[in-house]
Amino acid sequence: MLSVAIDNSAIASLIEDIVLDHSLMNGLSADTLEQIINYSAAHNDYRALDIITDIHTGIYGYDDRQPDWLESSFPEPKWVLTLNKTPKTIHWDSVTLDDGKKLTDKKHQKLLNSFKYWITAADNPLENGGKIISPTVASQKVNKVIALINAILLHSTELKLAKYHLLNVNDDFWLNILTKYAAHGGIEGVYEFDKRTQALLNIASQGVTEADAQELKEKYPYIGRDIAQDEVVLSLTAREKACHWLFEQGYYHENISIKYTGSGALLRKLLFDGKLLYHDINIPTYPELHLKGQNRTSEYRAVENKDTSSGTSQQAISTYIEVIRLIHTNLEREDAASPSVLSERVSADTVSELVSFKKVGRTRTLPPKFVFNLIEQCYEFAKEHLPTEEGAVTLLDETLTLLSKARSKSVAKHSNPLRPRVRSRAWDEELHRDMPDSERGYWFQTEAINCLSSEYLKKGIKQVQGFADSVENRFERIRANESLFDLFDVLQGAIQVLVGVIMARRQDELVKLKPHGNLSPNLDPFSDEGAKTEYNLIFKVKKTGSKGVNATVERPIPLSIARFIWQLEQFNIKAKELNLSKGKLSLFNNLNSQNCQLTKTDHSIYNVHLDALCDYLETDLVAYDNGEYRRNYVRQHQFRRFFAMAFFWSKGYDGLDALRWMLAHSDIEHLYHYISESEAGAALNGAKASVIVRGVSDPTSELAKLDGIEEVRKLIAERLTGDSSTPITLESLSEVAEDYDDESYLTIPHISQIQKEQDIETEVLHLLEEGRITLEPEFFTVEGSDGNTTQTFNLILKIKDLD
Repeated sequence: MLSVAIDNSAIASLIEDIVLDHSLMNGLSADTLEQIINYSAAHNDYRALDIITDIHTGIYGYDDRQPDWLESSFPEPKWVLTLNKTPKTIHWDSVTLDDGKKLTDKKHQKLLNSFKYWITAADNPLENGGKIISPTVASQKVNKVIALINAILLHSTELKLAKYHLLNVNDDFWLNILTKYAAHGGIEGVYEFDKRTQALLNIASQGVTEADAQELKEKYPYIGRDIAQDEVVLSLTAREKACHWLFEQGYYHENISIKYTGSGALLRKLLFDGKLLYHDINIPTYPELHLKGQNRTSEYRAVENKDTSSGTSQQAISTYIEVIRLIHTNLEREDAASPSVLSERVSADTVSELVSFKKVGRTRTLPPKFVFNLIEQCYEFAKEHLPTEEGAVTLLDETLTLLSKARSKSVAKHSNPLRPRVRSRAWDEELHRDMPDSERGYWFQTEAINCLSSEYLKKGIKQVQGFADSVENRFERIRANESLFDLFDVLQGAIQVLVGVIMARRQDELVKLKPHGNLSPNLDPFSDEGAKTEYNLIFKVKKTGSKGVNATVERPIPLSIARFIWQLEQFNIKAKELNLSKGKLSLFNNLNSQNCQLTKTDHSIYNVHLDALCDYLETDLVAYDNGEYRRNYVRQHQFRRFFAMAFFWSKGYDGLDALRWMLAHSDIEHLYHYISESEAGAALNGAKASVIVRGVSDPTSELAKLDGIEEVRKLIAERLTGDSSTPITLESLSEVAEDYDDESYLTIPHISQIQKEQDIETEVLHLLEEGRITLEPEFFTVEGSDGNTTQTFNLILKIKDLD
């Protein structure tokens, strides 16, 4: 673009035009913009600069009484917020203050306005450093503001809210709330659901007779079961009586049916009706109160793959304090109640002096041997069912054939000509009772198996459709390859693991992969040219970009995995051509066994595929204190730090070569730098912590030979037990194994062993984050007797005395 000098009078005229029509800013050259800036500064006329600023930040155009996402007018007693796809509703008139009057009463108008302005301040660019934040971030901030408003309303009596409005909402009040939040974590710290529910039910159950409780127990014997320790939250004095009282209140009623897990909406109402803005609060369900076990598609219940101990981080407290300070926007308003000004005393450091911060919700570590074994099993399964030999039939080929043939059969009622109508003369109860009513159902039952190739019949396939949940020995039959469509789910899970482990991406990024076109270059990896090509996987990175639009990036992926992705993509293209899909597909898709239709996956279906894989491969079981067994069902967030963890573990385990193969790196120092750049500091520390735990707790481990490991053991013992001389050991599987007749159960650990390892790892993580210890690789080259050099490394553990 040619730069043309414009005289001052023309610039002045252009500024006047821009003030009248802001769209004239579009398309101006950089030189013209620079002249506008210079003219504005020289003549003290900043109107055009304000418009430029507002275009990029929204500071001047933001209406704190009517932001774009507020569907209601500011004075209305009911607000509808559309920050996300699902609107959020606030019923301001549902709250009664300590004087018996509603929050919407004229007497409390200024208090109500303060709360409303506090909410709209969450998205105000002026309060966000001049930045336009995404709808997701704005929604999170609004939810925090509502929780803090509710914290005030819950203490209405102590604060004398009706009389003094916000004057008593001072430093001490907020420090009390923040301390509870730090101790209990999440919104539990604000609402204290567990404490309030326990108190409510312990009092209510006193009015229930033994006979009434026994009557409910006879009808729903599940309430009398022995509950695993990790499910005991309420510690009720009379659980069965509490369930009976809730039953009488309608807690288990859903229209005309029974909701066995109970109604969170009714419990919210029982706890908070009239006390706060409770309608959109998600209240937890309590296993202690369930009338029946929850339905599941997996063989076992899952071992919790996150540390669920209560508590929160210092960073989370700081975020809440930032949101609390948004209430200061009311300080100079005439139509709102003025709050007390928070002092610097309200800080995360102050809270840390009052309560110990805890690591909450941290992903439980998967041992590298477990993951490498899983990779091998998934790779072998995928290779078996997606063979590359010329003329070989794949599982995807079989699935397409059966789906396309099935879609040509009618699903209409009574469309099976061989099944007479019930009560007709031709009806034979014994002969026709189990015969499907539709043409497609009968075809699946009788003829579909004949459409399979001889290769798949040899694998053991006995039916095409997946087994119903009620089928006896369902999982044993799936493991015996008896169902084609169930094998399809397992294959989806296997490729999900291979892509998920090797790319270490967030699950949301993998769920949203396109049905095809995910590889760069978009070239057939089975072709001669493709076999020599280095491939990347294309994906949108979660938590990047602006205004909710995620950045698209590419990352290297091995040829062998690229080939599996390519085969899935070709399957998706053909399925679309054959009209076998409903709506848009994704790379991984859900196959509905009954309607023979493919739909794109979501987070739930993605996990169903992982569960199907784990049941098929029979991943580890864990014993619980109530005699129950649960399975280790893997999740994508557990794979996120796998590479970093495997690198450190490789010093005492021969996994480094496998890691090199997966990432196509020959230089191990380069490999470490790649890992370090790819993973956040928290992920690296998590990996280091798992390695140090093994060195501390297993004297037979190669990692136990690290210099300084004994000093670290003493530090952990001191922090966990108060005595540095206490042994820190994790029993081997054989030591904790129970006496089972079945040899396959001889290596089942108890949940307490896993919890103990988690506790030790958490303490090690604290030491790493505090800088008390460091673990870093030291690289060097060794020359062999044959003159060839080999690059290797030592792990250096250092302890820093901070006292």
